Amino acid sequence: MKTMKQITAIFLALILALSLAACSTPTENPPADSKENNESPELPATGPASAASSLEGKKVGIAIREIVNDFDRDIIAGAQELIEAGGGAVTVVDTGADVGKHNENIENLINSGVDGIVIILGDAQQMAPVVEKAEAAGIPVVTCAIMSHVPGSLTDVSADEILVSTLCSRMLLSAMDFSGDLYAFWVPGAPLLEQRKRALEAMLVDFPQVNLIEVPTEHNPAKVQSQMEDILTANPDAGSIAGVWVAYDQLGTGAYQAIMNAGRNEIKMASCDGDKISYQMLFAEDSPLVAIGCEDVKKIGTIGAEVLIRAIQGEDVSAVPQSMYTTAFGANRNNGIAAAEVRYGSEVWDELGLDSAEIAKAFPQTQDVYVVQPVLP
Repeated sequence: MKTMKQITAIFLALILALSLAACSTPTENPPADSKENNESPELPATGPASAASSLEGKKVGIAIREIVNDFDRDIIAGAQELIEAGGGAVTVVDTGADVGKHNENIENLINSGVDGIVIILGDAQQMAPVVEKAEAAGIPVVTCAIMSHVPGSLTDVSADEILVSTLCSRMLLSAMDFSGDLYAFWVPGAPLLEQRKRALEAMLVDFPQVNLIEVPTEHNPAKVQSQMEDILTANPDAGSIAGVWVAYDQLGTGAYQAIMNAGRNEIKMASCDGDKISYQMLFAEDSPLVAIGCEDVKKIGTIGAEVLIRAIQGEDVSAVPQSMYTTAFGANRNNGIAAAEVRYGSEVWDELGLDSAEIAKAFPQTQDVYVVQPVLP
């Protein structure tokens, strides 16, 4: 297990002030299974049957655009665990980020005679025709992390990505003192990432001292590392780069490595998702990472599966909203222990090879974690 000799206090404590039209619950080092601190919306009652009722003999297909990080794996796990707990069989198909193949995989699931489909990631307009084919075949479909309702599907379950990005971006801008050059990495055409970037852009309207420089990239940390290395080479002076914003943690590992290799820890960095690797970066010695936008990712898959199961069992799910959202929260060095445990439980430190007690000695955990639940009428 790593000791605090490997972790030094580099950055000032970041103060997260939330003023949101939503329910929020502060928590100090909450248990990961705390309902008070980790609630997501309950589905409308639709009948006497439970979502865990028998699915013996039922087959469910999960089609995901790519599996590259904890975000992707956790949505799958949330759905798969609930379906299999009811006795259902699950088939997972992954396109490897091939957008065209995503629709092909969904159509193959339809033709295979599955009883329901969960679609994770993608473009709502692009997949609308194939979802309508599923509806015509009597196969219920739910989507996860699409960020909008796909015609023919029952609902889309996501985190409120505007909120997640706002929490992350607010902390980063504060660390930058709301000024300087800010480089933003994202993958164009990925709806979830586009939405996160739009939240950042909207915030920057009120901070003209920040100069946003967009860096389009691919779902490839090595590509991001190369791009960041070029940026550092072109801006060799300390202070010439104030901040780096990365649309999700796995991509952020590339920018992080480039900054660490260059010894440029004056640069402030932030990313979204709250993957386990983000906490390793957050508490590493001389780390540039100062902020993480986090969400209850596994619950995205669980809620989607619950709606799908009810539909498979013949329940009326028309009262379920077309879009549903899980909780969101922000993490930094002064609440990062509790933030990590909200999502992963106290056992996460053994998995990461870090000692939470040693972290707390170097970074006093003086801030609460505010778990925010977007409220729907």
